[in-house]
Amino acid sequence: MKTEEEKHRHHAGYVSHQDVIHKCLLTYWNLSHNMSFQWYVMNIHDSTNRKGYTISKEEVESTLAHFLKGKIDFCRHCFK
Repeated sequence: MKTEEEKHRHHAGYVSHQDVIHKCLLTYWNLSHNMSFQWYVMNIHDSTNRKGYTISKEEVESTLAHFLKGKIDFCRHCFK
């Protein structure tokens, strides 16, 4: 059962942090798919927080590394 706060959050129908990160990624990817990995991390981390989710930057990095593997160049060790 969802709390009142969860019912009113943006993307409240998504079940996991990874789902929220993926939804935000799709929005940013459609706008611009030639940005650096850290640009996506920063903007998606900020976006998820604005939507009411508390997701660590590290979780955003690791999730984006999974979704963006082979799509943009970045170091999987330092995420740059």
